[in-house]
Amino acid sequence: MPTTAFRLISIEAKSHRKAARQKELQINHSTTILSSRTKSDTQLSVEIRYSVSYGLLGMVQLDCEVIYSDDDKNIIKSSQQKWEKEHKLPEKITGEVYNRVLGEGSFEVLNIARKLGLPPPFKMEVPQVKMGVNKNNAKPISNSPEIA
Repeated sequence: MPTTAFRLISIEAKSHRKAARQKELQINHSTTILSSRTKSDTQLSVEIRYSVSYGLLGMVQLDCEVIYSDDDKNIIKSSQQKWEKEHKLPEKITGEVYNRVLGEGSFEVLNIARKLGLPPPFKMEVPQVKMGVNKNNAKPISNSPEIA
């Protein structure tokens, strides 16, 4: 896996208690690469800000560090040079880093949002048990529950 480490640097979160209830709440996610630096010949340290906005209800913002590793020293060196010139990283590295932040950061945001009384930042489906008759065969289902 090219991303070998994830670390939280800072957390900022706000819940606006005086905000009126929203008929339709739009939750917006954004990720921004803040900086990149070479950690070693085979590692790149990338700092990213992951923000979740709940409109008038509040916000959660995480600043994170992700370590991207590649055995090819030229990829790390050229990526850092691209960052220094254009403030952009190659798409492959950007995709890997964003996916790591979204994968790990979303659960951090979920816990923080719950503590602040904000809704989950993504749709969550809870498994449900179905008991009774199978509609397709019209036969009773075995005694074990079916998890959907």
